[in-house]
Amino acid sequence: MRAPDIGRRQILAVAGISMTGALAACSGGATGATHLRLSSWNIPVDLDSYQAIADEFVADHPGTSVSVEVTTGSFHQWFITRLAADLAPDIIRITPQQIGRYAANGSLVDLTGAVPKDYRKDWSDPFWAIGQRENGLFGIFQHTDNFITFYDREVMDTIGVEPPQRLEDAWTWEQFLEIAEEIKKATGRYAFSYGWSGADTAYRWMPLIYQNGGTFLGDDGLTPSMDSDEAIEALAFGRSWYEKGLVSPSNMSKSGGGHVDHDLFLTGQVGMALTNPEAIAAFDETMKGQWGTAPMIRNSGEASDLGGNALAVTRSSKNPELAAELVAYLTSRDAIQEFCHNGNWIPSRTSLDAESIEYADHTDVMQQFIDQGSTIPLSMVKAQSGEFFSSLNAVFGDYLDLCLLGELTPQETSAQMMEAMLSVTQR
Repeated sequence: MRAPDIGRRQILAVAGISMTGALAACSGGATGATHLRLSSWNIPVDLDSYQAIADEFVADHPGTSVSVEVTTGSFHQWFITRLAADLAPDIIRITPQQIGRYAANGSLVDLTGAVPKDYRKDWSDPFWAIGQRENGLFGIFQHTDNFITFYDREVMDTIGVEPPQRLEDAWTWEQFLEIAEEIKKATGRYAFSYGWSGADTAYRWMPLIYQNGGTFLGDDGLTPSMDSDEAIEALAFGRSWYEKGLVSPSNMSKSGGGHVDHDLFLTGQVGMALTNPEAIAAFDETMKGQWGTAPMIRNSGEASDLGGNALAVTRSSKNPELAAELVAYLTSRDAIQEFCHNGNWIPSRTSLDAESIEYADHTDVMQQFIDQGSTIPLSMVKAQSGEFFSSLNAVFGDYLDLCLLGELTPQETSAQMMEAMLSVTQR
C-alpha cells in the first residue's frame, strides 16, 4: 500500500528524463528522435508506472522517446502559464474537475481518431462523459477513486452495530445520524470525519446533494440548480453534523486541508470516516485489523465522490497524433491494469475488477470501492467536468462552509450561492 523507495528510473522521471530520453540526451540528440513529454502529479510509484509503460510504447515505436515530468504548484496557474508560452507537455494528467475549462477553450486535442473503436464499450456512461464533448473526445479517464465508510471495529462493537456490506443495504441519512449520535457518546468527542483534503476539494461534498435527489447544475450542464428543495435539504443535513457536534469544526471543506479526516480517525476522536482509498495505508500503519468498511451513505438516491484522473493531449504538442496514440496505449486494458495494481488505484474500465487487478492487499475493500463507483451519477459527472466548474467549485466551497458553520441558514446559503453561480455561468 505504501509507495516503494524511489529507484533510478523514478529519479530520472522526477527530473523529467526518461531512460530512453536520457540516452538520447547523452548522444546529443543527433538521432532526430520524436520526443514526447507527459506530466503527472509527484507520486513516485505513478511516475515509475508511467515511465515503464511509456518505455514499452517506445520499444514499439523506434525513433521515439518519452519523458515523465512533475506537475508543480497550483495546477491551473502552472498549466495556463505553459500553454501561453506554448511549452505545455504533450500529455497531461488531469482531474475530471479540471478538464472542462481546457476542453472548452481549445487547450486540448481531439483524441477521437486515435482511440480504438472498442474502447467506448469498456467505460460506463459517466466515466466516458468526462472527456467526451459534442465536438470530440478531449480526454480518457484512466482511473478513479470515491468515498465509502470506514469504521472503527471496537467502536461499532461498543454500540452494538453491524455495518452493512452491500450497496443496497447502505445506511440512509436517518440511520447514519442515529448511529453517529451513538458513536459520539462512545468516543466522547465526535462521530465521523469527512474526506476533504484542501480548499479546492469542496466538490467532494457534492454527492450529498445527488443522494437526496438534487443536482448542482441542470440537465444542460450550465444552469445552477442549488435552489431546489432537495439541494436545500442536503445543505440542512450537512449543517446538522456541526449543530449536533458530530463532526469536528477543524474538519471543514476549505479549512480541513491535508488529512484531517485521517488524523481524527487515527486518534480515536471519531469512529467513522467517509473518505477514499488513500486512507488505507495510513489506517493500516497505525491500526491494522482494527478498521472495517461499509458502503457510502445514501438517501433517496446513491452517489459518491468523483475522484481520479484522465489523460489528455495539449495544444502545445508538436506531435499530437503520436501523443494521442500514447494516451490510447496508456489507457489500454493491460496498461490500466498495471497502473492500478502498482498504485492501488481503482480502474476506469468496467471489465477490470479487484481480482483481475491483483491488489497487494485488501482486495475485498478495493472491490467495494469499484462497486461504489457505479453509484456516481452521470448528471454529477457532467456538472463537475463542465466548462465553468473550476469557478463554480470555488463558489460552492465558500458558501458550503458558511452553511456548515451556521453563518448562513440553508435557505440563505442556497439564495446567495445561486446568485454567485449565475454570475459565473452567465458572464
